[in-house]
Amino acid sequence: MKENIAPSILKSTSEKLLAAVFPDCGKVFGKAASVLLGAMTDDGRPLVRSLAGKLLGGRTSQKGCQERVSGWLERYDFAGPIDRWLWNTALSTVERDTVIALDGGDISKEFGGRGMEGMEMGHDGSRGVVAMGHNLLGAAVVNASRARALCLKLLKGRRGLPRAERELLSVIAAATNGNGIVACDRGFDSRDFVDHAAGMPIRTVVRIKELDRDVFGTGQSIPRDMDSAPGCSVTLQSPTRRQSAHVRWREGVFPGHGGCYHPVLVVSSTFDGCTLHFYGIGFGPFASPEERRSAAVAVANAYFCRWSVEVLYQDLKQVFGLEKARVRTFKRLQNLVALCVLAYAALAHYLPTCGDAAIRLAKAMKDNFGALNLPFRSYVANLRELLRMTAIRCITGRPKKRRPPSLTPLLPGFS
Repeated sequence: MKENIAPSILKSTSEKLLAAVFPDCGKVFGKAASVLLGAMTDDGRPLVRSLAGKLLGGRTSQKGCQERVSGWLERYDFAGPIDRWLWNTALSTVERDTVIALDGGDISKEFGGRGMEGMEMGHDGSRGVVAMGHNLLGAAVVNASRARALCLKLLKGRRGLPRAERELLSVIAAATNGNGIVACDRGFDSRDFVDHAAGMPIRTVVRIKELDRDVFGTGQSIPRDMDSAPGCSVTLQSPTRRQSAHVRWREGVFPGHGGCYHPVLVVSSTFDGCTLHFYGIGFGPFASPEERRSAAVAVANAYFCRWSVEVLYQDLKQVFGLEKARVRTFKRLQNLVALCVLAYAALAHYLPTCGDAAIRLAKAMKDNFGALNLPFRSYVANLRELLRMTAIRCITGRPKKRRPPSLTPLLPGFS
């Protein structure tokens, strides 16, 4: 067993990352950002008590360290520079058919939240309970094994989410110049959002929630009309998995506001005994049946890739404990959310690109395979576990080359 090299590697790479995220910060601001990011990546809990642990060891008491951390979170704006860095970094990877996943969520307190600025009662869809909380709106670029956060906006209270969703779609469409395919869950299936998406210069996929809506003029439900639509068997592919599916498609019209009707490509995707239906917005017009088929496959595949944003939310809430944050003011919570996302980006995306440091960390994770329980947890969770270990195994030397057994004695005619 040897001394763990992971914390020192992370510290050296974090300094470069902080210089890129906060290029013009002062000395005190830089120290605060370094301490908070280091504590977030090591410990991962956005509790002031845990973050203050990085300051212990001097003359200042535990309470004094906590007050200093609270002061940093209230005084400085960490969220603004982090949001700009995330946006510019992820946006540079968007190409013509890159999937950009939109997702709405929340940060809720099932057994509390009173006294925290701006929190309101509302429905927590992930747990099926009514709880105090704030709405959360995120977008992520899905072009690698782990979704790359494009933005994560914390909205005060439980109001204003539908308007924020439309505004975010407009900003993404303008920033990408129409590149990419925006994939949205069924929570975005509303007349306001689809009407807005139809006027945007970017292709958008929305999972259908209201299946009784008449978009074909037949007076029947969407699933019933799609049973007679043309289809084909395809292989859906995301950066991490493949899935055989049967895809059907049919052109329809969506009833918008003011008597307007928007052309949509209605697509159904069936696999593992489950059928999902989508609106493909902005994919037409089609010059041939082959173009229509290609567009339908692109719609189904875009939503298939969208699942990576759910894994991103899961890691932020479970690995980094985002919902455990306990601060009174909304600004402090905004800063904690931004620092959580930056810590995730540092471990999931920035660190693996750091050349020799990434190679050494990957070897350390392989050498300590049994202790990390690699197959059953995410890469970020295993890397965090490696950072906590005080001593690690280090296997040196070249692996032994095993000679294949001689098959000569088994062959007939040879003695």
